[in-house]
Amino acid sequence: MLALRLAPSRAAIASSPSPLRALSTSAALCRQPTARPRRSAPPPPSNSRYSNRPPRHGPPQGRRAAGPSHISRDALASRLEHHLRTTWKPQSRELRALAHDLGVTHSTLVDLARRWVVVAHRHLATTSSLSSDNSAAWDLDALQTAYVNDGQDALWDASLATFLAWVRAAVPLPPPTPTSPVPDPTLSQLHQLADLADRRFHYEDFPSARQHRRRLILHVGPTNSGKTHSALVALARARTGAYAGPLRLLAHEVFARFNEGKIGDEGKRTCNLVTGEEQRILDPDAGLQSCTVEMFPLSKHLEVGVVDEIQMIGDPQRGTAWTAAVVGARCDELHLCGEESVVDLVQRIAAEVGDECVVKRYQRLSPLVVASRSLEGDLSRIRRGDCLVTFSRSNIFAFKRAIEEKTGLRVAVAYGGLPPEVREEQARAFNEGTYDVLVASDAIGMGLNLKIRRVVFEALHKFDGTAEVRLPVPQIKQIAGRAGRFGVHASVSPSAPDLDLDPASPPAPGEAVPGEATTLDAVDLELLQDAMAQPTVQVTQASLGASFDAFKGLYDLLPPSTPLSRIFALSRAITRTKPHYRPTASSSFGDVSDHIAHVHPLTFQERFTFASAPVNQRDQRVVATLVDFVEAYARGEPIRMRQWGADAGVFDALERVRQAGIAANAAASSSSPSSSARPTSSASSRRTPSVFTSETLQSLESFHRCLTLYLWLSYRLAPIFCDQDGARTLRRDVEKAMEVALAGTSSGGRGRSSSERDSEPRWRRRKRRKGRPGRARARAASFASLQMSDLGCVWP
Repeated sequence: MLALRLAPSRAAIASSPSPLRALSTSAALCRQPTARPRRSAPPPPSNSRYSNRPPRHGPPQGRRAAGPSHISRDALASRLEHHLRTTWKPQSRELRALAHDLGVTHSTLVDLARRWVVVAHRHLATTSSLSSDNSAAWDLDALQTAYVNDGQDALWDASLATFLAWVRAAVPLPPPTPTSPVPDPTLSQLHQLADLADRRFHYEDFPSARQHRRRLILHVGPTNSGKTHSALVALARARTGAYAGPLRLLAHEVFARFNEGKIGDEGKRTCNLVTGEEQRILDPDAGLQSCTVEMFPLSKHLEVGVVDEIQMIGDPQRGTAWTAAVVGARCDELHLCGEESVVDLVQRIAAEVGDECVVKRYQRLSPLVVASRSLEGDLSRIRRGDCLVTFSRSNIFAFKRAIEEKTGLRVAVAYGGLPPEVREEQARAFNEGTYDVLVASDAIGMGLNLKIRRVVFEALHKFDGTAEVRLPVPQIKQIAGRAGRFGVHASVSPSAPDLDLDPASPPAPGEAVPGEATTLDAVDLELLQDAMAQPTVQVTQASLGASFDAFKGLYDLLPPSTPLSRIFALSRAITRTKPHYRPTASSSFGDVSDHIAHVHPLTFQERFTFASAPVNQRDQRVVATLVDFVEAYARGEPIRMRQWGADAGVFDALERVRQAGIAANAAASSSSPSSSARPTSSASSRRTPSVFTSETLQSLESFHRCLTLYLWLSYRLAPIFCDQDGARTLRRDVEKAMEVALAGTSSGGRGRSSSERDSEPRWRRRKRRKGRPGRARARAASFASLQMSDLGCVWP
């Protein structure tokens, strides 16, 4: 266990932050007058399921072990029986660890567990539905879904939540006496935990939304069907309202379209932009707001609300924000846009809270077909308007260079690591014809309106860190659906066998033309055809997270030595919900809180705020920057961009890219026949490729994440993170440098490591045994020989 240690001499300091920190008036941080210091304590048993080391039978910290793709009810009941016999027996180390985690007496816990297991076995054999008058009954339907998602962890979570519910219902507290106000501290502790864990009536957390009957309007259909446009037109006609999207990019796009009068025929409407790290308030009295879904104004009464990509309500990491918006938004009309897969779930939620639900279904405005043949591995068949989708960052740049070499077409890139502003710029240049082809990751599935004629999948399997797994069918459909945007391409005869569009044909606005999806290699085409023919995968559970008050209550109940990471994990495990909800707790909460566990003094609210910050756990620079930020905050020292940028090396990196851009531009000018300028020096020629590399771009991306983190904190802890203007200016400079670096970056594809080769699917290994080399290795060999040409880029 990683204990939070606080020296006794500093205990008072923890509850009295520095004067500068105390100036914070952010509504997001309601400081309590005192904060209980977290004391050190003996370590728990080594197999604690919520410790930072992996539990004996559990997954590594921060990752839930997935179960089988399907399990029968009989098999599930059998495994649950085995779990009860082994894990809940009196002498088990798991039960001893649980007593330490909950801060209760082991002997009392064992006695209660012995009584509960008898009842649990009986109800497991006789019923499979959750009874309102018997908390020992099992909900095997909900457990079946949870087991597929979380594997063995689902058994532990379900048994622990059911145990606490049984204690609360079946074992009453003895009455207090003058000599013993709390006759049984262990039983009292378990009762309080059960109360905190009961989230079956979570909608009561939003009393204002329950005061009147709302109208939920579901706009469902495939990509490019006009469903979001219809909802935005309704929003444009409202006096007050808000749009909430999954990405800053989408929020910014809607913000711009409202202010430019590009939604329907409603004319210009003043609209403010509110995201976690950016607030552009054009008019404080404006009726409209565009935001990310986490920033949806739940406390405001609005005529119309629009929530995009509603199918993400089931996402285990961010789905809680969609659930809160659907259940808690104070809107007369709430428009929900997304896939057909959520209709049954949203209707069930609407009936639960007493709202009206109307479903409007849409069809694609332009047809989408799967080509009858692949590109046969030939990149020369890439044509203008294509988007090649691949799943390796280094391969994105390798394909960019290879396509430019083989076709002479200009190639833009888009992937998840790029800042939204840079992705938007690349998309704009592609849509306007500055670039002919787009090479992208699966990040194009949402958030960009792209004029793509054809989507070409480089592969339909993706390496997830341990094995190469097939893309989920909904994701394949969403990516393929980006092809054939309505009214932006020339029409094509339906009899055209393979949709060989003329690359030079001009757009014909208003015409619906087919979009096309295919694969680079023939071996993947059948998989694509099968995925596109699959029925819609239903979303059956909405993600439900604990509220701040619930986290705080759990923090106050558990032993003072309990790290926040274990509190977050335990919160998910004990939560009791209805079958159509799924308790979740983002693993990043625990990971971030562990990184800053050594920093003192911080109140619980401050630790919770930092744990909620946007921190990419795979980026070590961002993690280290967060720790530096938190340590400065604890000392009460304001962080200013001029000093931080110099210390972090941001200014040096920007200067190197600027000089490289000038040198590359001079080299391109000197090579032009019409130029009389002297050739660039050999030193400049050698320096340019060393700067325009994938590593440089990755470093700039990392700096951008650090600045985004600073801006996010500046809206919540302003007295310390007080240099918003400096952070915005520096972030814009980094974005400009990234655009220059993107124009000049060339990278070789990566070969597969031995662990990746060992985890390859059988069909790919069989293909190599027949004499054909694996695609990734063959391409890596060819890409490694590519050299960067002279570039005509300048510092913007």
